[in-house]
Amino acid sequence: MAPERARSCRPTAGGFTLVELLVVISIMSMVMAITLPALNSSREQGKRVTCLSNLRGLTQGWTMYAMENGEKLCSGDTNWDVPPKSHWVADGPYIPGNTVGGTAQAIRNGVLWPYVGETLDMYRCKSDRSKRLRSYAIAESMNGMAMDTPTFPTYFRLSDIRFASQRMAFIDAECEIPWIDGPFPLPKVDDTGQIRGWWLGPRHTITGRHSNGCNISFVDGHVEYLKYRDPETVAWLRRKGPLGAIDNADARQISVWTPHWKFTEMGSKDTGVE
Repeated sequence: MAPERARSCRPTAGGFTLVELLVVISIMSMVMAITLPALNSSREQGKRVTCLSNLRGLTQGWTMYAMENGEKLCSGDTNWDVPPKSHWVADGPYIPGNTVGGTAQAIRNGVLWPYVGETLDMYRCKSDRSKRLRSYAIAESMNGMAMDTPTFPTYFRLSDIRFASQRMAFIDAECEIPWIDGPFPLPKVDDTGQIRGWWLGPRHTITGRHSNGCNISFVDGHVEYLKYRDPETVAWLRRKGPLGAIDNADARQISVWTPHWKFTEMGSKDTGVE
């Protein structure tokens, strides 16, 4: 009888082949390429919502301060808090020797600090990649200028503000210095709605940290996200071109939320319409 043929004792390979590994890696790369943008978008959405919540909280504190102080608005400027003028934050001007500007103490010295829960988080946007502690500014029309003039129309009392749902209070802002210095400049608009200029600069300017857009709060307490539509605005954010404010679609949108003033012999009057 013929001997039984010996069987092979070589173990069967249990791992992946090189081709199989390459296929798996390719599939994982495709899945990551598809899902990462969605995750980043969701993360940005969350930061934007938090920023809107901050602006809502600041506006509520701003309103409470006015109601507890005879309807007088706090100063929208950011100078040192020297009586009798009460600034919402007190960084002081951007000058040599100023050691307070840009610090937590500058925020705590502002009159809104006790009205917003005494938390620094309220003053900073999570999408702000700078080292600044404050990401927001008050519109210059909200007691941000020293005088009420045809060039710089200004409200000083809460009861003077008409069309509260259309009047900007706070805005997500930017600057090229260590802190946002002063109130946020608005487009200058006459009683016909014509934009006469928009003077942005390194001390305070627009930001596009929220997907080429910014967040804004209004006097009545509601908040909105403004997505920039004009290519000039996006180029301006990257300092790659001029900002033609007169023909700029975003400047026109912001001008809707800016006081339109008609000046007569009897004084000034907000001619905006709801």
